[in-house]
Amino acid sequence: MELHSVLYYRHPQAAVMAQLDGLWQGHEGDAEHIIAAAQALNAEQGAELAQDLIDSVDEIEWDLRPDAVQHAEGFSIVHFVHGSMGDENMESIVAFVHDLLPGIQVQAWGCGDDDPWEFWFKYDGDELVREDDEPFNDPEEDADIKASIYAWWHQDLPAEIKVGFLNEATETD
Repeated sequence: MELHSVLYYRHPQAAVMAQLDGLWQGHEGDAEHIIAAAQALNAEQGAELAQDLIDSVDEIEWDLRPDAVQHAEGFSIVHFVHGSMGDENMESIVAFVHDLLPGIQVQAWGCGDDDPWEFWFKYDGDELVREDDEPFNDPEEDADIKASIYAWWHQDLPAEIKVGFLNEATETD
């Protein structure tokens, strides 16, 4: 089973965004690269936070290396493909980014490759909230999912960023 997940983050300083993008790129599984990049972003806690993240995954090279880093509407959009632990990996990644750079907007969406299942991560204050849904089972349920989970997750995003199976279905109709 593969899980696809996408990390979204935005920081007001372009230099910080570039440094954080660089943390994910080019490490080739080298823990020291990740630790040094994290420490450059947060001198006090970066190394410890990076080590905690590294310790939370099975293989640095595969679990912390994205397939792509893109940019849209002031956000970095980082695409990962993980194994069956992908949702747990993404939870660790979101918490890492949040703790590394206080005040950054960070959230994530993911899905499985077998069933129409989605998982969502977003902070409510200092609490990381996770929501899960299974779209396309019932039209009434889909309407509830869009009105609750989708609305909550997209609340602080530009209208141009639309994520989720139900949004994709709407765009193709």
